[in-house]
Amino acid sequence: MKFQISFTNLLLCWGLIWMPITFGSEDYYELLGVNKDANNRDIRKAFKKLAVSMHPDKNKDDKDAHDKFVKIARAYETLKDPDLRKHYDLYGEDNQNKRQQSYQSWNYYRDNFGIYDDDPEIVTLNRAEFEQTVETGGDVWFINFYSAMCSHCHQLAPTWRKFAQRMQGVIRVGAVNCEDDWVLCRNENIGSYPSLLYYPDKEKFRGDRSEDDLVKYILNKLDIDIKQVTPSSWPSYENIPRLLFFSDFSGDGPSEETRSKVSIMLEGLMTVAHVECEKYDSFCEAMGASSGTAVWPTKEDSHPVFLGGLEAQEIVNQVLYHLPEPPIITLKDFEDLHEKLQDGASEPWLLYFHMGEPESARLDLRKLPAKLPGIRIGRVNCGQSHQLCSNLHIHRYPVYGVFKLGGTYELYHGRSLASDVAHFARQSSRAQHVTTLTPDEFPLSSSPMLVDFFAPWCPPCMRLLPELRLASQTLGSSVPVGTVDCTVHAGLCRQMGVNSYPTTRLYNGSNVNLFTGEHRASSIVEFLEDLMSPVVQELDPDSFYEIVGKKKEEEMMLVDYFAPWCGPCQQLAPQWRKLAKMLSDLSMVKLASVNCEKYSDLCLQQGVRSYPSIRVYPLGSKGLSQVALYSGYHRDALTLRQWVMNFIPSLVENLNEDTFNRMVRGSSKPWLVDFYAPWCGHCTVFAPEFDLASRVKNTFLNLLVCKRYILYCMI
Repeated sequence: MKFQISFTNLLLCWGLIWMPITFGSEDYYELLGVNKDANNRDIRKAFKKLAVSMHPDKNKDDKDAHDKFVKIARAYETLKDPDLRKHYDLYGEDNQNKRQQSYQSWNYYRDNFGIYDDDPEIVTLNRAEFEQTVETGGDVWFINFYSAMCSHCHQLAPTWRKFAQRMQGVIRVGAVNCEDDWVLCRNENIGSYPSLLYYPDKEKFRGDRSEDDLVKYILNKLDIDIKQVTPSSWPSYENIPRLLFFSDFSGDGPSEETRSKVSIMLEGLMTVAHVECEKYDSFCEAMGASSGTAVWPTKEDSHPVFLGGLEAQEIVNQVLYHLPEPPIITLKDFEDLHEKLQDGASEPWLLYFHMGEPESARLDLRKLPAKLPGIRIGRVNCGQSHQLCSNLHIHRYPVYGVFKLGGTYELYHGRSLASDVAHFARQSSRAQHVTTLTPDEFPLSSSPMLVDFFAPWCPPCMRLLPELRLASQTLGSSVPVGTVDCTVHAGLCRQMGVNSYPTTRLYNGSNVNLFTGEHRASSIVEFLEDLMSPVVQELDPDSFYEIVGKKKEEEMMLVDYFAPWCGPCQQLAPQWRKLAKMLSDLSMVKLASVNCEKYSDLCLQQGVRSYPSIRVYPLGSKGLSQVALYSGYHRDALTLRQWVMNFIPSLVENLNEDTFNRMVRGSSKPWLVDFYAPWCGHCTVFAPEFDLASRVKNTFLNLLVCKRYILYCMI
């Protein structure tokens, strides 16, 4: 649904305590010279180039140099952070919350900024990428947390680059600039530079930082499983895929380090074994080798393939080359498998779509069958099956897609490493009710559907997609989930009024609700459950005057007057539902909301001039005779509850020294007493909890005492 926002509407939303929407003449993306789909590395490189050329240190004759540099520095600080970037995309520049922008010297940007950006083996991580790949990705990482101002960090850099090249394909090697992402470094308890941490154990490396010692440390941490073969044990390996290293006194074959790396890189694909030919020369002679490497790619192979090379990656590539390639799927094949999936008569399929690339580019694909039992694997050559790829709106290559039971499907947008693809395929195949949407599916049916509009370059989008799959497994078929790639279907996203990513909405007939909660499966499920079984009543003019207008003295009504296009209103919505749940034990309190775009006359009659407008019609008043407006800055559920409790007579009595001695010390009954000070923030936050507990019946506390008393104690 696309809303037309008038200038008057903007002023209404601006009028409250809210960050104003100021889309100025200088767009942050244009300032840095990047597209809106730029990734973090592109943004960092663009800023570095501008920082070196525009820095005030090098433009001393330009009186505006400082102001110009502050603008690009602020643009960079905003766009590098996924949360700030989303806020900027949605609401524009935040003038009221604009901080004093500082920056480094010209030498810093020339020599110290982004020192690993040009090293493909090293992944420079920001906080979003760290959460997405390190914390939840499942890979082994070794990460260098450094400061660009640290001389030891610069001394380590050449060694770290060589180490990353040496361990390529074995583990993931990363770097975090703590000057640029101090929040991440603080969260990881980084106290000195450089700090080298091994994940997933989060263990700090404390040895010598030489290349060899770093390699030894990693290989000692990894679970290396190389079978030591003897002539008597070899028959037990003859009916499985296997690789055998031969070694003798000459040392001509792959080194122990290479053997260890290969065993890790081929884990799950085949058994890796080693035979010492100086001990078992007859066995090796019968096998036809005394050094080198032989592979039996499948369990059906009775004769080995001898491999050349001494480097781990070279050996692994040769092994993969001899593994069978997944079958080609034609349009007719796809139609048959899709029909079977719709009928539930087939296992899920993982398809690899490509455009006539060389076989060497598909080696990683051959790892997948061993990693995905229960999922069939095929490949589609879009050069030969153009109609199939066009029907699925696949226009970039290569790309993976999971086709699921019931006929739904999802395309993959992450890294092309076999472990990442396998993780996606397992997760996606379990989430049968998550599917990719195209313009052909719009307009949607009247049945409820949660639709996520996203862009693959957007880190929050990539973090949200797995959470949507997890949520879907809880929701089942009651609320299916659809995803729209706005880089492919830009016209559809414009038509639907999407101007930032991710934008997630529940479409239920003519009703559209925007999800603005935390990007967690539990929050998504809670959002949908609240909408399907509302805890907040939506009022129209008739129900407003019936429920609020005829309110009794023993009742309290809380009403949120909102406009769907208003950003703060969208942010308030999940907090308003949370507040309703928090106050559910207070039977006299009811929460409602009024859509002022839909019922503008009602809102004008009630004097609503800005959104959101939170009003309480308190106890002791009838109907609309009394009203109080919330004017606080914070609109979270806890703050709002504290405000609401001011309108409810407390069951907690205040004690002084005399009443405490007489009523508590002089009583044989147990008492629960809260000793507090009015200047104590934690005491203030705790007060509503204490008051609410006194109202709960049949609890342990009520069995002990009928009332609870507070002793106001000043020290």
